[in-house]
Amino acid sequence: MYCSYKILALYPPYLCESLDRSGLSEKERKAVTLKRDIGWLGSFAIGYGDVGADIFVALGVVFLYAAGAAPFAFMAAALVYLLIGLTYAEMSSVYPYAGGCHVFSLKGFNTLIGFIAGWALMLDYMINISLFSLAAAGYLKFLFPWLYTMRLSGPFNLNVPPLGLVAALLVLSLLFINYIGIKYSANFVTILVVFGLVVEAIILSLGFALTFNLETLFRQLNVFGNNKILPDVEYFFSNSVQLSNFVYGITVAMASFIGIESISQAAEETRKPYRWIPIAAKLTILAVLLSVLLFAFLADGSMDWEKVATSYENPVAVLTSNFPAIGKMLSPIVAITAFILCYASANTGVIGISRLTASMGRFRLMPRWLYYIHPMFRTPTRTLLIFGSIGTLIALMGDIPFVVSLYNFGGLLSYAILMASFIKLRITDRDVYRPWKAPLNVSFRFKEKVIELPLVGLIGLPATILLWTLVIILHPHGRLFGFVWVAIGLTLYACYRKYHKLPLISKEEASWIVPSSYTIEVTVLVDPMEDYDTVKRTIKHSYDKRYKLRLVSVINNIAEKEPYLKELQVSVSSDLENLANELRREGYTVTHDVFLGDLEEAVKQEISIFNVDFIAYIKRSVKETLTGKHREEIINRLSQEYPGRFVILRRAE
Repeated sequence: MYCSYKILALYPPYLCESLDRSGLSEKERKAVTLKRDIGWLGSFAIGYGDVGADIFVALGVVFLYAAGAAPFAFMAAALVYLLIGLTYAEMSSVYPYAGGCHVFSLKGFNTLIGFIAGWALMLDYMINISLFSLAAAGYLKFLFPWLYTMRLSGPFNLNVPPLGLVAALLVLSLLFINYIGIKYSANFVTILVVFGLVVEAIILSLGFALTFNLETLFRQLNVFGNNKILPDVEYFFSNSVQLSNFVYGITVAMASFIGIESISQAAEETRKPYRWIPIAAKLTILAVLLSVLLFAFLADGSMDWEKVATSYENPVAVLTSNFPAIGKMLSPIVAITAFILCYASANTGVIGISRLTASMGRFRLMPRWLYYIHPMFRTPTRTLLIFGSIGTLIALMGDIPFVVSLYNFGGLLSYAILMASFIKLRITDRDVYRPWKAPLNVSFRFKEKVIELPLVGLIGLPATILLWTLVIILHPHGRLFGFVWVAIGLTLYACYRKYHKLPLISKEEASWIVPSSYTIEVTVLVDPMEDYDTVKRTIKHSYDKRYKLRLVSVINNIAEKEPYLKELQVSVSSDLENLANELRREGYTVTHDVFLGDLEEAVKQEISIFNVDFIAYIKRSVKETLTGKHREEIINRLSQEYPGRFVILRRAE
């Protein structure tokens, strides 16, 4: 009996226990799964919540290094962010698994590459939790100065600064929210993000109306880099301090865009991920780009860049204090907004790292014990407690500059692997159905196969590698901490795989990752005398966009004369071309062909030569003649010879 591997994927893996949970023990197969509670707005809020707050931390730091040309540094980083975001929009809808980048890397390459991608991203998630809890604590202390009096002392001269203590309490509150369920967490983030966006829009509108000056902007845009030697920079351009500082500013500007992968981390908890994830990702890209670039240009056109640079601890508050008449009144509003978005960003870090580590345990990259889902709350509580505790300890240090210097290493390394996986899977998984595809693709024929490569990946791969290389060269603390983190991870990975007698490099786990659906190839037999509007309605009623359609008409050449046959073939071919064009305009992939000869032989050729998955035949109407009945008898006979390959479509009148 015929059984195509594609047919197994007609139902998405996240709806099919046998596919989604292959490779697990019987006990794990019966374990509780993650609950789908997130819609498109919640998915957008998680993505923007992890990225949107970055500007409140990065704006002043980028100006400190890039000087008046800081908007150009943000634009360079924004281009890379755009490519990363489009890649996640496509990949997360095709493979909607919690884990994101490490899942794509495992599918595209092997367990070792998948582990490196996940472990590197885990570093940034932990730093994200600590950094934005610290930033939120700083804005909270701006609103409530009495928090400066809070201190924690202990043995061995332990002295936790007020900032660290408040930040640790914020992390613990986030752990509680996430422990009791993602729905409350996603709704919580949504409320915070929507409020923050409204306030940001007000600040930007007032700023451009009251203080923005084009002359100031153009004058300062010519200052490429701070001309002073600054700490934490290794100057590899010995003859140009300004150039080194500007390039360093670009690497710091990338910190404004780390975090969009949080959308994919919650993919298994998102309703209709094949539909909502691309929408949420594109909305996040648009919102973040507008927010970051508008704030950068507003700051550069409203006040001296050196003033922005020296106020890097609270740049947006200083910016709004520069507004005439209402500046002082707006400062508390800015502090509240910054606190909201930074707190939301820390929360999405908690969501991301818990789902990431649980996913790595599920695919045998880390102990499967981490994959445990709480039976009541249906959340990965073990990973929340373990890695949330580490984030709390880092936050207790209360040292924002040190934490900022570590932020980009892991993210950019995982993004470079993401881009390589994106390109590889476009080549190897050509039959996968992509609900949304990144724009700008290049197609060519290789060994009788059509290969389609994404320009997004071809540009994104060298761009992310370049930025990661610059981080290694320019960031001494990030370089040291990052490579030590990777070394520790590889050691733990090797010990874990060896203990369980698993190969260090394996592709077995990649087979557990199945796409939401495959592209199904269907030949639709179209009677030459059929009404083509009826055919179009029937196809639209029966098939969605994941089906590749091949419209085929067969003209019997026994009873007809040669000149008439040629004329009829041209006419039918023209009608099929028009029908195919109409379907293409509605998003279908369609080809067509007309055969002269016997229907039975033509159908056998479709199966044996073109190797289509199904042959579809529109059920004849009661008004059809004996010719239609004869064609149906041929189809019935062939369906017995090729079981499982024929589909009868109900006529849509």
